[in-house]
Amino acid sequence: MKILGKLLAYPLMAVNIVAALLLIFSCYGSLAAPIGKWPFASLSGLAFPFLYLLNLLFLLFWLITWKKGALIPLATIIISLGPTLKYFPLHFLAPRQVAEPYLTVVTYNTEAFGINDNNDGTVTNPVLNYTMDLDADIILFQEAFPDMMENILKSRDIKSRYPYITRSSGSTGESCMSKYPIVHTENISFEGTSNSCQHVRILIGNDTLAVYNCHLQSNQLGGSEISEYQSFIMHPTDSTHYGTSKKVLKKLLESTSMRAAQARTIAERARRETAKYVIVCGDFNDTPLSYAHSVFNRFMYDAYAKSGVGMGITYHEHNLYYRIDHILCSRNITPLHTRVDRTQKDSDHYPVISRLRLQ
Repeated sequence: MKILGKLLAYPLMAVNIVAALLLIFSCYGSLAAPIGKWPFASLSGLAFPFLYLLNLLFLLFWLITWKKGALIPLATIIISLGPTLKYFPLHFLAPRQVAEPYLTVVTYNTEAFGINDNNDGTVTNPVLNYTMDLDADIILFQEAFPDMMENILKSRDIKSRYPYITRSSGSTGESCMSKYPIVHTENISFEGTSNSCQHVRILIGNDTLAVYNCHLQSNQLGGSEISEYQSFIMHPTDSTHYGTSKKVLKKLLESTSMRAAQARTIAERARRETAKYVIVCGDFNDTPLSYAHSVFNRFMYDAYAKSGVGMGITYHEHNLYYRIDHILCSRNITPLHTRVDRTQKDSDHYPVISRLRLQ
């Protein structure tokens, strides 16, 4: 305290208190539905990693300069522990090699099999070849559009390895390849949007696994709007920024509201599901600290939060790095090990790969 002097310490403490309140708000405000008096509360989870880092820096700063000052960021970090471990799980002891039996499930937004970098949807397509090499039991694609799937199926003998394949009629290209029999398939459309969800039932032994493979509403931001979006995330409390980003904020609020409705539709169906096991997966276009994700928390596990390590970033374009692709499972399924594979960069998303044990 003597080193800093009161004139410097008190303003810093005030800033620290504001940062602490904002971090807590980002952890729990995002659980609010994007309607009502404070609709932007549902967007607060986007700022979580930056606010957490700021509070962590304050903690280190006070520990070096004035240990009593560290109580505020320390208490804030403790209060935020649950959401933090959901966003940044630390299951270092989760075994990479697990004993059978288990089910390997992959969810992967292929960006039309990396069409921006690969015009060939045949045997040489690196996204397809990479996916085949995973040798998963069930692969759930998004943005694997019907015409491309048709070309791919003609180009190589995939059915010898995946005899059960369904292609969604939805415009966001949900598809499923399974080593187990698919006994039911259905497309769930969301009114007023181009997004959809593929519902399949898969027979595993004598039991049925219901899978909801979804692509929820994107933010639909253009190039210049993405720059504004990045500024909003980096400086969520800058009041002058709101004026210049009104259009971006409007799009974000509209998108999160649409995702909320879509997530509720899927959650209601998943909750009433008569199949013994249930998986909800796909491109949520939202982080673990979001309303769209939270509607599943009471009756499903997040496989990555339960058995992954680190942030698990799945989206990696435009300098925006978030985990927006998820595998959620009913609580009679145990996630053994879940990872995000960052080796395949031809799509703008990374795949999520999870080993699950059916109880």
